[in-house]
Amino acid sequence: MTDPTDAARPLAAAARRPRFPRWSRHLGAVVLAGALSVGLVSAAPPAQAASPAFCSDGSQPYVPVSEARGWAAGRTVSGKTVVRGTDPEAFTGSYIGFIEGYFGKGKDLLLFKLSSPTIDGTNGLKAAGIWAGMSGSPVYDGNGRLIGAVSYALSPDNLPVAGVTPAEYMKTIGTTVVSQPKSARVSAASLKVTAAGTRVAGKSLAGGQLTQVKTVNIAGPAGTAQNAFTNRTLARTPRTAGAASLLRSGTFAAAPQQSATAKPLVVGGNITATMVSGDMVIGSIGTVTAICGKTVWAFGHPLNLEGKTSMLISNASVAMVVPDGTGVQGSYKETSQLFAPVGVLTQDRTAGIRGTIGALTGFPLTVKVQNPKGVQVDKYVATVAYPDAAAAATAGLVGTAAMEQLDQYSSGTGKVSWTISYKRANGKTGTLSNSQVVDDRYYFPDEIGTPPADDVWAISQQVHEKVTVTGVTVTLKLLSSDAVNYRVSKVQRLSGKTWVNLSGSKLKAGTKYSLRPVYQVVRNDRVDGTTAGAKFRVTLPASARTKGSVQLIGATSFDPCQADENGETECDEWDDEFSDPTNSFDELIALLRTEQSDATLIGKLSYKVKKGSRSRTFTLTGPGSLSGSTTAGFTIKK
Repeated sequence: MTDPTDAARPLAAAARRPRFPRWSRHLGAVVLAGALSVGLVSAAPPAQAASPAFCSDGSQPYVPVSEARGWAAGRTVSGKTVVRGTDPEAFTGSYIGFIEGYFGKGKDLLLFKLSSPTIDGTNGLKAAGIWAGMSGSPVYDGNGRLIGAVSYALSPDNLPVAGVTPAEYMKTIGTTVVSQPKSARVSAASLKVTAAGTRVAGKSLAGGQLTQVKTVNIAGPAGTAQNAFTNRTLARTPRTAGAASLLRSGTFAAAPQQSATAKPLVVGGNITATMVSGDMVIGSIGTVTAICGKTVWAFGHPLNLEGKTSMLISNASVAMVVPDGTGVQGSYKETSQLFAPVGVLTQDRTAGIRGTIGALTGFPLTVKVQNPKGVQVDKYVATVAYPDAAAAATAGLVGTAAMEQLDQYSSGTGKVSWTISYKRANGKTGTLSNSQVVDDRYYFPDEIGTPPADDVWAISQQVHEKVTVTGVTVTLKLLSSDAVNYRVSKVQRLSGKTWVNLSGSKLKAGTKYSLRPVYQVVRNDRVDGTTAGAKFRVTLPASARTKGSVQLIGATSFDPCQADENGETECDEWDDEFSDPTNSFDELIALLRTEQSDATLIGKLSYKVKKGSRSRTFTLTGPGSLSGSTTAGFTIKK
């Protein structure tokens, strides 16, 4: 298993709107270089007043940073985290020293050496060191006072040295500023580690590199193909979106099944922060640092460093901690099950994340799946709590349904219909409904979810007014397991009871004619016979003179994913630089409603008149996704 931390369609310009954009942060490493500081920390702490409380009700005392700075190297501490299941297990540790100003002026990072069977490798496995998913694990002094959260490590070296974000900083998440750690060398003056601290660490920290302990990033359902598809879909997220660097990272492991049963969060237990929950999951897993009433603190470092945010939080079960045998990627927590959300994450700051247990947020995303006979075979339901992930979730869930329920991993043709519900700033509600026919030879799952995702992105990212998406419902119907496209080849007219080619015909002005298109059936990129389209009628005006023509243009599409010379797939990301051409939300909705389906046939009747020429356009509906064009010329007699 890999490290878990680790379509616009060319169409006649007059017929289609411009395409809207289709849809882990790793903080800079701090290099510990140069000689260790010879500045000594005091051998014994000064006399302390009553310890301050982390919780507003006076419970859970914590250790002020000023006190921890004065500790002697080797002072013992304890902590707890989950290595299997949901119940936290104890670990121990010893104080090393601190890095002065790591979080900014007057904000220090505390250093400890930690120990447990899993950390040390005394349980029969390779030493795991500080693993991905351990971030947020609380550390306490001998009196049970909260020191802070495990948050930085010398990963991926599997070493047991951890940087701990002080509880004093985590307590103020959302109310005061703690500067983001910079990517800069730590001077001898800022690294406060004595010779005794070096002995505790077991090695010289000079030249080492402390980085943010990674979260365990999970997305999509289980399965290799589904996970690859989900990462490919998330990689199309524009750089302008919130959490873009995380969503585009390609480091999401397959998400385990999410239970409908909720399990309470516990201090030292697992916590999952999910942008999307349910049958589609996009989120990250770490550890709970503290709980005060209904307020939860975790991670000890940011998730996306967004400040105010909106995600769902839930508990999770761990299969095991997997030690890294390569020394390259780092050890990680293997998650076996997710539980139902129990609250909302509201703050994502440098010193950690904070949320509230209780009422949930988000809107429902529903995908109904139909077979070629129109019989519903299944339904997928997810909750989207993070608006910028809505488009990715829509495309991902529709594509997943195509793979799992329709067994379409490559080629296919389908019809997708969708309705987006929204609430405007003035409290009024509305809906947008659209449909599209999609065929693709190689990447049908990538294509079939793109049209509804386009509209979700357009509405959720528009800047005209505050609009809240309240629901998205998509119906996916499989039309063929092959990629079937209808290429316009010619136009015929009815002559008596026989259909003849319109091209070269002599027509009479002031007469109605029955016409029909003829298509080449292109199946999996090969011509597979012809078929006639539905009959339509045109009237040649009495003013028509000498000659005229009928032109038919079929809508067409291309694969968003292309293979390079090495056979690797690359998907076009949605155009970040597209500018909304509308001036109001009403204009935007009107524009979205005029989008033509790929099953649309665009026609144009042209003819000469006494002075100049005239033309009129019309649209027809074809049997499926249409491509190509043809023009049939004719002469006109009085």
